[in-house]
Amino acid sequence: MAAKRKKTDDESIEAIDLITLLTPPSAAGCYEVEIQRPLPGEEFDLLKAAADLPDVPEPAQLRSLPAASTSRKPSATLHQLPASDKPSPQQSEQDIENLLTGMRKPRKPTRLQPLPDIADDSLTRIADEIAQCQKCDLCKTRNKTVPGAGPDSARLVFIGEAPGGDEDATGIPFVGRAGQHLDKILAAAGFKREEVFICNILKCRPPENRDPTLSEMICCTPYLQRQLRLLKPALIACLGNVAVKFVIGPESPGITRIHGQWFNSIFDIPTMAMYHPSFLLRSQGREKGSPNWQMWQDIQALKQRYDSL
Repeated sequence: MAAKRKKTDDESIEAIDLITLLTPPSAAGCYEVEIQRPLPGEEFDLLKAAADLPDVPEPAQLRSLPAASTSRKPSATLHQLPASDKPSPQQSEQDIENLLTGMRKPRKPTRLQPLPDIADDSLTRIADEIAQCQKCDLCKTRNKTVPGAGPDSARLVFIGEAPGGDEDATGIPFVGRAGQHLDKILAAAGFKREEVFICNILKCRPPENRDPTLSEMICCTPYLQRQLRLLKPALIACLGNVAVKFVIGPESPGITRIHGQWFNSIFDIPTMAMYHPSFLLRSQGREKGSPNWQMWQDIQALKQRYDSL
């Protein structure tokens, strides 16, 4: 007789009623309605079925009603409702359109919760804490931490995704080929590197220069948040798709679609999405419409707004 197989953890999990789980307590009972099944051969009219359902108050209305109104049983059946209280098919169509319109609206970017005040905080103190940080496994593979570089009076901050090999060796951000290309772009637009602050979301290099994980970026975010709180920059330039998806929002389109556009980031600071210089190195073309040509338009627009501060 074969031995009884032990259930795995996944198999031991009980079934979950997702509707019950996702329905706010104030709206309990809103799904406890019956829809008349169509007779064989009849077409099901969704709008007519919706028109025949009782009204369900909005959550804000429910909170103002007596507790009995939010019980698991509907407060009134369909035949008890006055005809004037039943939604018309036209109302149902409008409700569906309003719902779809709401779904089409872009969501507001998430804001980070403010950090507790830290007495005598400074960029030097943050750099020292980063050097001792062991919040994730990158502390086991890094050579040097790369907190960022620039003056504490910088009005513009460039944010990339993570240090590379040259940065890991020196502890300075954007000093490899990509950083040298960025320096040329900045100089051509009239920026001086010593007047801007340059950093990455991650303060340690991921092995083999792989993309940062979400958990790694979350671990490092408080350091970046503290740096921005001290710098109080007026503008941010976000370099590359990974940084854009984190700083502007995961639902933002790809960098090729939104480069050069302004957004209000999770740090509540106006942020321009820009190509990462490493991507530009892989695109050698300079003709109109090429990534390098687009970057030149974007950096000039950034400089124009910077000069207007």
